[in-house]
Amino acid sequence: MRIVYIHQHFNFPWEPGWQRPWQFARRLARAGHEVTVICGGPQKQIQELEGVRVHRLAVPYENAMAFGQRVRSFISFMTRACFYASRVKADVVFSSSTPLTTAVPGIVAAKLRRAPFVFEVRDLWPEAPVALGFLKNRTAIRAAQRLEKIAYRSAAHVIALSPGMEEGIKRVWPKARTTVVPNASDVENFAAARQNRDAVRAELGWSEDETVLFYAGSFGVTYDVPWLVRLAGELAARSSTFRVVAYGEGADTENCRRIATEYGLPPLEVLPGKIPRTEIERMLPAADFAVSTLVDNPALEVNSLNKVFDALAAARPVLFNHNGWLPDVLDAHGAGFRLSRDPAEAAVDLIQRLEVGTVDREGASRAALELARTQFDRDLLFNRFLEVLEAAAAGVK
Repeated sequence: MRIVYIHQHFNFPWEPGWQRPWQFARRLARAGHEVTVICGGPQKQIQELEGVRVHRLAVPYENAMAFGQRVRSFISFMTRACFYASRVKADVVFSSSTPLTTAVPGIVAAKLRRAPFVFEVRDLWPEAPVALGFLKNRTAIRAAQRLEKIAYRSAAHVIALSPGMEEGIKRVWPKARTTVVPNASDVENFAAARQNRDAVRAELGWSEDETVLFYAGSFGVTYDVPWLVRLAGELAARSSTFRVVAYGEGADTENCRRIATEYGLPPLEVLPGKIPRTEIERMLPAADFAVSTLVDNPALEVNSLNKVFDALAAARPVLFNHNGWLPDVLDAHGAGFRLSRDPAEAAVDLIQRLEVGTVDREGASRAALELARTQFDRDLLFNRFLEVLEAAAAGVK
């Protein structure tokens, strides 16, 4: 099966960022399929790894970009990807959002190559940006809503990253054929670090009596990393046994550094910058808790947050400052804990829970790893993903 895989934001394992496209693409190639990835990047480049041909278009994108800059990047990739995707022979064309505009080259290439089109929804556009106040122009909203409906109608199948996203798709196009394939846990990638946890912790300078809270991900404004920096400040004011580290960059980086300074925290210790995926796999199991943060908006509660699935693979329980389907799942299995949106209250609550022993760290760690293995293992979810593509290519309704 010849598969054209269109995803603007694609990263190899040694690069910071989301790994789902690479992990699925390499498994497709390993299963004997011919995979061509069309993505964006700082410069035009063609690379091949593990049988996956990656065609990078010169379309830079950074999370720190202003909204208008992002839109220009989205449109640039859309137009260029239409041209390149249409030149590749395909039995199925697969496009993954965000942005929503990735649907356009997928639809165009599928029609020109007379191949089925499969669309993956990673965020509900334009529902989410409208709810968050990022998209206000009525003409742009109507155009995005029209494109969203066209994408769902044109797709032989739509993959949603969460049950809430699947519901959102059905609201727009009830006839859509949908399958939920959430983000996944790369259990084996974290295995060595899980076994060598104490050695890695000593290497990082994290003492045995410290409780380490670990965040790795985007510093985009929707992720509310400032809350975590304030929590770090509140914990430092009450106890010397906590260490908070947040790895990443984005639009909120400078704001986070300013807040750290206001609390008297060394910014480079709390906010060391971006790290590659391989470092996350080495360091996360050495922490005590992973942290997932979001601004308080219901539109974000359907998100399939990659950092949560990494935490499960690392056997780390997760602290949430938000609601949603993932906090519900982890809470039900004893692998996650909600904290107050007020950082001061959250600090007091966390300290008390740990002092009184209401948090069973070992039990929560076991529960996290069990969830990763039984519900969110990458190979398990890849099989579901592959079934969708193969059925679409075969014309199965």
